Amino acid sequence: MQQRVTLLLCLFFFATAIVRAQNMNSPYSIYGIGDIDHRSYNRTAGLAGTGIATRSSIYLVDNNPAAITGLTRSFYTIDAAMAARTVTYSGTPVSIDNSKNKDFWIKRLSLAVKVNGFWATSAGFSQFSNVNYTFTGEKGIIGDNTTYQTRYEGDGGLNEYYWTNAVSLGKHFSVGLRSAIVAGGFNKTEIVSDAGLGSSVSTQVQEYFGRPRFQAGAQYYTALGKKWALNLGGRYTPGVNLPSERTLTVTEGTTTLVDAKTLEQGNFRLPKSYAAGISLTHNRKTTYLVDYTYDDWSSLQIKKQGWQMVSSSRLSGGVEFSRKKNVWNQEIEHRFFQLGGFYNQSYLQIRNQPIREYGFTAGMGGILSKGLLYSVSLEGGVRGTQQANLIKENYFQLNFSFSYRDFLQSRGRKYD
Repeated sequence: MQQRVTLLLCLFFFATAIVRAQNMNSPYSIYGIGDIDHRSYNRTAGLAGTGIATRSSIYLVDNNPAAITGLTRSFYTIDAAMAARTVTYSGTPVSIDNSKNKDFWIKRLSLAVKVNGFWATSAGFSQFSNVNYTFTGEKGIIGDNTTYQTRYEGDGGLNEYYWTNAVSLGKHFSVGLRSAIVAGGFNKTEIVSDAGLGSSVSTQVQEYFGRPRFQAGAQYYTALGKKWALNLGGRYTPGVNLPSERTLTVTEGTTTLVDAKTLEQGNFRLPKSYAAGISLTHNRKTTYLVDYTYDDWSSLQIKKQGWQMVSSSRLSGGVEFSRKKNVWNQEIEHRFFQLGGFYNQSYLQIRNQPIREYGFTAGMGGILSKGLLYSVSLEGGVRGTQQANLIKENYFQLNFSFSYRDFLQSRGRKYD
């Protein structure tokens, strides 16, 4: 047990280092705190992340904090998720040199334990947002008609470090609370360089965030006769302020003009979020699922020149086919197959153009060996538009998730 805990800690620090080192060119991450990733990197990835009402006895499905009560008692589960992505960009700002991009990164690492018959707990981290962009353009000087070649760069992002606790209230209802800290930082750099300048001038603003965030969820589950099972789920995330510490560094060539000067505290706000889901399972083999999520960005009135944040919504659905077999007089899921789709009206509106995203998913998973599980899914989608000189993304993303589960060692139970 001690060796397994040591291995888990090594994986945690290794994955944390990788998640900060990855490079993903995301044009729309220039706005706000970057691209906020709403995907679920677990068993539900092949269902387009549809899982507010989903529960699993062996996989760590935590789209809803209440769902982890479905895990098997006295077992622990270690879960890691990765993703590989390839993107093709199109639009007026795109050239042959920057029309494609591909990348690979670790998305999450977590540990969950069903402590007793009614209480389950989990802890881990996942990527929350990503900032990575590079643009070139021209910048004018106030009082002068001269323009200079300017390069805009951004990198970094935020992670979410969480601890989830959930309890069963009877045989058909469970509630859960996810307590998290959203933390991280990013750099935004402007580099002015032109033949008319003796040397380039670089202006870099660094922002550092760290704030608690909570998420509550509930699930209801029951049988509908002998062949059908119904699950209902709901999730609520209150809004939260994200103040930031900001510093400014200005260099001209190799000379530092301003060195990490502290600026006025920045502030960003995350909106209230509501989500609901339903799943219906027939003969314990075929499951139909639908989710809807609404984020109230409009009430925050975040608006800058040329862009603003508007209320967003996401509708997703999927179907899962489960294959089971009998092992030692027990029915065990050996493999599953999934299909899904989603439509996302995002929180960004740029030059009066809404940034929409839609896509389809297919996935499968099962048992690799004793205690080792896997799931893999492929997502293909479109994001953005070419209207108003914006950029359209056509992408494919391959998601991997691996889980290891084993019995939680204890001193055993004494009998008279």
